Amino acid sequence: MNEIPPSENSPEILVGELLRARGWRLAVAESCTGGLIGHRLTNIPGSSTYYQGSITAYAYDAKVRLLGVRWETLESHGAVSEEVVLEMARGVRRALGADVGLSVSGIAGPGGGTPEKPVGTTWIGLSTPEKDLAVLTVGQGDRLHNKAHSAEEALQLLARTLESLPPPDARPAPPPGQPVDVTARFEPDGRITPLYLHRGAERLPLSPGRRWSNESGEHILVMLPDNRVEHLLFSPETRRWYRLLRSGQAGAVG
Repeated sequence: MNEIPPSENSPEILVGELLRARGWRLAVAESCTGGLIGHRLTNIPGSSTYYQGSITAYAYDAKVRLLGVRWETLESHGAVSEEVVLEMARGVRRALGADVGLSVSGIAGPGGGTPEKPVGTTWIGLSTPEKDLAVLTVGQGDRLHNKAHSAEEALQLLARTLESLPPPDARPAPPPGQPVDVTARFEPDGRITPLYLHRGAERLPLSPGRRWSNESGEHILVMLPDNRVEHLLFSPETRRWYRLLRSGQAGAVG
């Protein structure tokens, strides 16, 4: 069966234009859509300039091994949940070295639904340098329709989010320091606790110490397993972590 080519209003076309304008790269983590989002993205000529690739992680252990989703999160909330798609989006962004991570996990049907999560339920996760978010959508058709619905909603969410960000030349300059990948817990009262520093394939546990805030963001001194102390900064403007060099220090993390 011949596939209808994307129209000029297709979200995958707009996504490509918006990513190119920022010089950002995209990675996708798919579960219920089974690669359909990646298929639509690669239908666009020139998508290799911004699309890094996809990880289709269907089973629990694939989500854990390939995307870094925690077993505790899967067991507590289930694969079709806000918590899991956020970890998937952050994980694929980190695994493929992208600026933006997009993820989907849902119940395509015809079985597998529950009263709380009926067939068609899909969570979509998004992780960008500016913000992370998750959105719930529910398809109303058969298995193929629900897969197509989830892929369309994910691409529409990505396009809307990229459109809503400040123009590239209007974004604030990043704080001085080296961007680093940190897993942190964000408390309801706004307090931020860094838990792990990711360095290549390593995940180093952190022991937070003294903290303070200023116009740059949240500063936290942390101790690594080898007893070295690092100065981390979380910038609310860029929604990223940075390692700040202290007097007498040189070199990079990694």
